[in-house]
Amino acid sequence: MNFARKCTEYTSSSIFAIIACAICLIVGYMIGSSPVEIFASVMGIINVWLLSKEKVSNFIFGIITVLAYLYIYYKTGLYALAILACCQVGFNIYGWYYWVKNSDNADNVVTSGLTKKGQIIWSAVILVAWVAWGYVEINILHAQNAVLDSLTAVFGLAAQYWLSKKLYENWILWILSDVLFIIIYILNGYYVMLILVAIQLILSIAGLLEWHSSYKEQGENKITI
Repeated sequence: MNFARKCTEYTSSSIFAIIACAICLIVGYMIGSSPVEIFASVMGIINVWLLSKEKVSNFIFGIITVLAYLYIYYKTGLYALAILACCQVGFNIYGWYYWVKNSDNADNVVTSGLTKKGQIIWSAVILVAWVAWGYVEINILHAQNAVLDSLTAVFGLAAQYWLSKKLYENWILWILSDVLFIIIYILNGYYVMLILVAIQLILSIAGLLEWHSSYKEQGENKITI
């Protein structure tokens, strides 16, 4: 536990964020990524870092990041991912509104967790959404890695909504999503991209530890949805 706490303290420091952004810039330049891709990666790191520190300003960078990826997806003809990005923009705007509305004088928002009923409901929702999305990707879009892609997308949308409600469990879904991305990148030979996902995975683990600690300290407030 002490080791985990020390790791959390390190990843919460501004030095870690600066190093992570520098890695994104260097890797992006080395693999010949477009300026928009590099910009989106850096904004994404800042977004997740601020989120792990429970800062409302994370939504500003979240919106910028998703809009950058929306442009990339649209320009490359990835229209399904473009639609997903639009949904994420909406969730970021809603999350920004929800956090500001429910914050106290010190700009703190109570960190909540799901009730047992909420866990069952959301498990069923995620399962049904995965099956439906997977069916579309397999039978209509004929996508590669459809099973993993659809599960990753469903995890991402559910995590984004949980984030907007400040549920600490959102980090669990982000961690699972990062693990799936690692598998997808390995299967497709995108080895350099593993570096970026590894950074996000580290920040997500730190975010889970930090938010769960806040959840315990604030009285374990539970909500259903």
